[in-house]
Amino acid sequence: MHELKRLVRDILLDEGLDVRGKRVLLKPSFVYPARSPACLAVSTQPELVAAVTHVLLERGAAKVWIAEDSLLGPSEVAFSAMGLSQYLAGKGTIVPLQNAPRMSVEIKDPFVESRLIVPRIWREADVFISLPKIKVNIYTDVTLSVKNNFGFLLLKDRLPNHHYNLHKKIADLYRVRPPDLVIVDSVVAGEGQGPMSAEPVPLGVLLAGANSVAVDTVACHLMGFEPRGIEHLRLLHSVGMGPIDLDEIDLESPALLTERARVFRRPRVDFEDVSRHVRVVTGGELCCVSGCAGMIRNSLDQWLGHGQLERLNGFTFVVGKPIDALPALDPGKTIVVGDCAIAHADAGTFIPGCPVPPLSIVTALAKKGRLVPLRIRYRDIVTGYVSNALGRVGQCPYTKHMQ
Repeated sequence: MHELKRLVRDILLDEGLDVRGKRVLLKPSFVYPARSPACLAVSTQPELVAAVTHVLLERGAAKVWIAEDSLLGPSEVAFSAMGLSQYLAGKGTIVPLQNAPRMSVEIKDPFVESRLIVPRIWREADVFISLPKIKVNIYTDVTLSVKNNFGFLLLKDRLPNHHYNLHKKIADLYRVRPPDLVIVDSVVAGEGQGPMSAEPVPLGVLLAGANSVAVDTVACHLMGFEPRGIEHLRLLHSVGMGPIDLDEIDLESPALLTERARVFRRPRVDFEDVSRHVRVVTGGELCCVSGCAGMIRNSLDQWLGHGQLERLNGFTFVVGKPIDALPALDPGKTIVVGDCAIAHADAGTFIPGCPVPPLSIVTALAKKGRLVPLRIRYRDIVTGYVSNALGRVGQCPYTKHMQ
């Protein structure tokens, strides 16, 4: 961590960010919190989060909050599974976003959502630093600093417009409060079936800057993506939120960008590679990769990545619309996913939603005796639940709530 702290000091010096006497909010990305080597490409690593925390405090920050949520239970699951406390060594204040006070924010001239419910601490912190992981994403092509803000929303607030409007929602959310600084965990990046099943790509760099759109533009070039092809970046550029052309960005080490850039493997969003074991019947006009179809693909990737897809032999998923006629199906092994497919709800287990909640497909399979293989340890999930319960009564030494 010594080298990370040195690099963070250099970044803060280069950016001229004054934190003395200020309350600083850090937002890492713990989307699938697990510390196994296979998950290095998925979440912001705790060594970086701790290094930034320590350097901010040594530079006079009055307070450093580390805020994040979890899709696998209460927010404390993310912090427990990532083992953050051992690296913080008593410094910084963990803020479980699930229970953080919230406020309503109006978005002027929105792309899709005019009102968002966000944590009050996000708006009230003196300095906001985003600490995303660089990786590809089934739903949004890439996950970078603009997308990192999505974790500020509670699950019920994430789901509306998590379909063909997802990029617009991300762009609206970014305008709630752009970061004062971005430090991207690009030491090990992620390609393939991101965000949950991204595979490691060693880049060996830290990417940082004061403008998220500019930082994400550079990250896209590191990954072999055209920034103008990422809708939420294009939308933000259109309203003057940042540049998406390299010649408009001041690069400290342009040669390093050329040296480290590579073409990341894109995620598969079709179902041909799983068809030997699983059948997916899709609608001909509306079948959102950014919504229900992506949720199915993400769930199947968990099985595929563990070499256990054969355990789902004979299962059929029905998604999208219109679907003129279904083939003969086993109702006990059929899952109808999302409101678009509601006309076929009686064909099997129906999961409502537009889109369906992220873990609803995993839950439906579990009820049919098919427990998804996890990379996260079950004891970390249990620890997170216990920490949440104790934190509610002020007895947990692990979770430190905002004063």
